[in-house]
Amino acid sequence: MDEQRQEDKHLNSKEDNSYLRRGKGKIAGSIKKDAFYKFYESNAKEKKVTRVVYNAFIKELLSRYSHAIVETGLELKINKIGKIRVRSHNLKFFDKDGKRNKNLKVDWHKTWAYWHSKYPELNRQEITEIRDKVVLYHDNDHTEQEFYAHHWDNLTANLKYKSFYGFKASRQYSRLIAKVVKDPNRKVFYYG
Repeated sequence: MDEQRQEDKHLNSKEDNSYLRRGKGKIAGSIKKDAFYKFYESNAKEKKVTRVVYNAFIKELLSRYSHAIVETGLELKINKIGKIRVRSHNLKFFDKDGKRNKNLKVDWHKTWAYWHSKYPELNRQEITEIRDKVVLYHDNDHTEQEFYAHHWDNLTANLKYKSFYGFKASRQYSRLIAKVVKDPNRKVFYYG
C-alpha cells in the first residue's frame, strides 16, 4: 500500500492545479481605456495618433508614474482628482475582541512547506481535502510589522460623487512595492 502511494506521489509530481482557487476577479469598471481614446479622437484639435500609438503612450506614462510613486516615494497630485501615493499601515494580528484579524494575509509559501512536512505521505490534492489545517500568516518582520498599499487620497478631490469611485493598482505595481520594501539597501520609506 505504501509503495503504491509513493508511486502515485511520484507520478503526480506534476499535478493539476485544481486545488488552487482564484481570488477576486478583475474589477469591472464602466469606463475603460477605449472610452478615453474615443474621447480623445472626438475632441483632438491637432493631428490624431492611431490607437496603437495612443495605447503605447498611455502604458508608458502610467508605468513611469507608477515607478516614480513606488521607487521614489512620490505623491502624485492629479488636478481635481486627488493624490495617489503608497501608504503604510501597522499590521494588527488581533482585533479588539482578541480574535485573529481578518486582514492578515496567508503566507502560502511557508504554509505549503509546513503542510508538506506535516503530511509527507500525502500529495497536494489530498492535503487540500483536509479540513481545519493550520495556516501560517505573514508577520512582516522585515518591515517591523508594517504593510504597504497604494492609496488614493481623495480628501482634496473636487469630484461629484467621489464616494462612488475607487482606485486599485494593478498587481504588477503592488509587486513592485514588495520588491522595493524587501531590498536590503532600501532608501525609500512610506508614511501612514
